Amino acid sequence: MQKMDAESVDLIIADPSYNLKKDFGNKSDYWEDIESWLAWSKRWIDKCIRILKPTGSIFIYGIHHYLCYIQCYLYKKNLKYKRQIIWYYENGFSGYKTLNAFYEPILWFTKTDNFTYHEIREPYKSQERLKNKITKNGKEWNPNPNGRLAGDVWRFPTLAGKRFAGEKTEHPTQKPLALCDRLVKHFSNEGNLVFIPFAGSGSECVSCVANSRNFLATEINPEYIEIANKRLGAIQ
Repeated sequence: MQKMDAESVDLIIADPSYNLKKDFGNKSDYWEDIESWLAWSKRWIDKCIRILKPTGSIFIYGIHHYLCYIQCYLYKKNLKYKRQIIWYYENGFSGYKTLNAFYEPILWFTKTDNFTYHEIREPYKSQERLKNKITKNGKEWNPNPNGRLAGDVWRFPTLAGKRFAGEKTEHPTQKPLALCDRLVKHFSNEGNLVFIPFAGSGSECVSCVANSRNFLATEINPEYIEIANKRLGAIQ
């Protein structure tokens, strides 16, 4: 990243270690305390900010335990908060002496208010909505055939179960392509450069190729690099 030109990247999608103190294949994913993890996080965030264009967005995955620290640091760096997106799993994870986990937050920040964005639309819950005009606050309009504007709760199941066998790899925290496609397609343009600092299984890389974006990615685990390259080879 040090060799990359300043303000050269249109979109950054970061899926760093969540500091869960679990073995996900990288020994460097373990920190003794929150201060050490946060110091590491600040270093890679600073590098990302340097290479992000004024029109660019940065998305950061995390869990509610620690993502608040990242959010506060991004405020301190004068980035523009746009939204905390809730990735609703639909198929959640059970916990011990706690509530089951059904969502994961994703931070969305930009450098300026002039950022790339293409509206996201989702199908109406009922197709009957398309047959009738909508009346609200004394105004009337026709429903958009492409669906309603999406909110900040995104419903994408995790890649668990037989129905995802064709997409799932051996990576333990693989992100679904459908989720990656939404980030890539709606927050960058064709031909743009997307930077992926924690490539993992390569889901964002695959999405970039499928959606005519260029990408640069980094990953330290050779097994994950092999998985990502295999996936990319299958679509190129």
